[in-house]
Amino acid sequence: MKKSKLYIPFLIIIWICVPLGEALAQAGGFTGSFSRMGFAPRGMAMGNSFTAVHQEGSYGYYNPALAAKPSDIIQLDFSSSAMRFDRQLHMVTAHFQLPPSAGISVSLLNGRMGEIDGRSQSGFATEIFSTNEYQLLSNFGIRFTDTFWGGIGIKFNLADYHADVSTSTSVGVDAGIFKQAGAVGIGIAVQDLFATTQYDTSDLFGANVGGSRSNDYPTRIKFGASFSPAEIPELLVSADYEIQVLRSEIRRNEVQLSEGRPITTTSSEEVTTNSQFVRIGSRYSLHPRFTLRAGLQALDINHDIKLQPTTGFSLHLPFDRFTPSVDYAFVREPSQISTMHVFSIRLQI
Repeated sequence: MKKSKLYIPFLIIIWICVPLGEALAQAGGFTGSFSRMGFAPRGMAMGNSFTAVHQEGSYGYYNPALAAKPSDIIQLDFSSSAMRFDRQLHMVTAHFQLPPSAGISVSLLNGRMGEIDGRSQSGFATEIFSTNEYQLLSNFGIRFTDTFWGGIGIKFNLADYHADVSTSTSVGVDAGIFKQAGAVGIGIAVQDLFATTQYDTSDLFGANVGGSRSNDYPTRIKFGASFSPAEIPELLVSADYEIQVLRSEIRRNEVQLSEGRPITTTSSEEVTTNSQFVRIGSRYSLHPRFTLRAGLQALDINHDIKLQPTTGFSLHLPFDRFTPSVDYAFVREPSQISTMHVFSIRLQI
């Protein structure tokens, strides 16, 4: 037998969804983790503190309201990551204007892990296989005024884990707002509402061991702020605070005697906990052709805090056609045992 490795007001949502006690589970390991690593080098180099940042382009991935960013061009970003342990992360996005006061961005994320060594329950090698996860994200933003934007995003998730495990599909919803007040930007976003992963392992493990499973994506609630002083337009600083609402199902097997025979019964309990994150980032344009970025993420601050430094830069190439930029980010992963290099090219059409 084979074995794989396996709009409603935002404040009301927060008080309803977030428990105030100490978290009992960590955010790491929850389904869809590839989609929460960040998007493109510009955001990842600034510690993913992009909920209230529009100066770097339109990134509805961080806040759907940012899809409303006014622009005279079509923004295209193509990103790929060099990672250890046969993992890959690819991202592409396009942003379009919808006159007179709206915008839409379409993004595709792909997370892949290859060269997985399949083994039987006895430890014998069976196969080499890979897993693939995809997220297609469409964000629509509208400018209610020049300084107040709102947006909503629809996500389609697809996960292909193994040939003998059913492919999982689900739909998630994002919502966000953004307000510019002078040099300060403020953003709020709620992400991955209703998103879940559903799969059936009966064909892989057998009906007695396998079965249908459902795992919820963590619901993400984010607050962000940015500051870009008019007297120093080259400088931008940003900060995010995020709460992830984590829902887990705990299954317990109990053996009871019935007429002298042992009978195993299974009970389940749903536990809701939360993890909290703090992110900061900065950008400084040293030259019209060169921009430097840096950031820091504090992960799981209410459980086992981990610091994740990031840095990167952009080279703005001297071509009028498409105004290309080459972006790079260096990120230390939360595991603390590996790093990732993220590359991207941006075109403006």
